[in-house]
Amino acid sequence: MTSAENHKHRPRILVADDETIIAMQIGELLEAEGYRLAGVAATAAQVVELARDLRPDLVLMDIVMPGGSDAGDMDQPTDGIDACAIIQRELNIPVVLLSAHGEEHFLRRARRALPAAYLLKPCQNTLVRAAIEMALALRGQMDPAAPFRLREAHHRIKNSFSLLHSMLRIQEIQTTDPKARHALADAGARVLALAKAHETMAAGGAESPCDAKVHVERLAATLFDAQKAPDSRLALELDVAPLPLLPAQVIPCGIFLAEALTNAIRHAFAGDAGAQAPVLRVEMSAQGGQAELAICDNGRGLGGDPKELGRHSFGLQCLQAAADQLEGQMAIASAPGRGTRVSVRFPLFDFR
Repeated sequence: MTSAENHKHRPRILVADDETIIAMQIGELLEAEGYRLAGVAATAAQVVELARDLRPDLVLMDIVMPGGSDAGDMDQPTDGIDACAIIQRELNIPVVLLSAHGEEHFLRRARRALPAAYLLKPCQNTLVRAAIEMALALRGQMDPAAPFRLREAHHRIKNSFSLLHSMLRIQEIQTTDPKARHALADAGARVLALAKAHETMAAGGAESPCDAKVHVERLAATLFDAQKAPDSRLALELDVAPLPLLPAQVIPCGIFLAEALTNAIRHAFAGDAGAQAPVLRVEMSAQGGQAELAICDNGRGLGGDPKELGRHSFGLQCLQAAADQLEGQMAIASAPGRGTRVSVRFPLFDFR
């Protein structure tokens, strides 16, 4: 192999550091170690753009960098960890992060960004080289089609659940026995929750955050339209914040919503023809690192103590199981003639 051919096959590394002198020193070190310098970035936004344009073999990046020129753009990365997450999600290029911070806050965020390595500065050149070599070796073993196959799997599962939901819905319409109709409607709501969960997860990656607002609003509207009586005055109100959900939180969140909303549609206003306009309200907000999902109604209230009812109600048991899977706390507040509020509070991961 000629010298030119050897140079061509050397791994190309993109360096990102807001201090130009340090970035150039790192570049010289990499060249001396036998790598090619693909480019140098000074901001988190710039490293993402260069990674998209240059498609380097690896990115070596400091985590403390300015975000970019447009500070008001919520899609812009705010630092190196944000940039790493975007590069992993879009390009699947290994990233080695350099940081002077070993605090839990930084480590927790970095774990979700999926870097190939996280090195604490100051670090020896041999350690940097070892991290680069390991990251490049692992990349050679990775399947580049894996993210696409994951999305395709979510789509296939979603389509299967959607077909099952349609079949249950047809059977529910054709059934004359009230208890059987209710059982089929309950099963259909749970299947629909699973279908919508996989639809939401198909839009992201294996570790990418899912938009709670999109997921909750779509599922709530679909369930409401499917289960509300045609001549009902019942109205649905939505107040859902755009919060990030982990993929593992999407399904239990959907199950909790489906159970609570289905129970409210069926029972909250049964036999009540009061003058007050019946309303169901779905809320989701964040406070103190916790997300809260709440389903509220202004109906007749529960006919007993929630804990006692939960011993005999499969629906309430499903709510508790979903709350447990979210590692959250369920709460039920109800008063005769003043409605019911069913909620769950669970940990909300800070992706930024």
